[in-house]
Amino acid sequence: MLVLSRRADESIVIQPADGTDTKMTLAELFANGPIQITLLGGTGKRVKMGIDAPVQLAIRRKDE
Repeated sequence: MLVLSRRADESIVIQPADGTDTKMTLAELFANGPIQITLLGGTGKRVKMGIDAPVQLAIRRKDE
């Protein structure tokens, strides 16, 4: 599980991981299961979330 903290108006990006075949279908990307996001808590304007996703997907903070 990847744990990230985000503030209001901040984002995460979920995309195919580096090295993943770009011709994979959605069914192939999710063959090992869905993305599961669990809210773990929050304080003020910050929320902590845990993300479980197939290894074919990369989850990153969107930094602007």
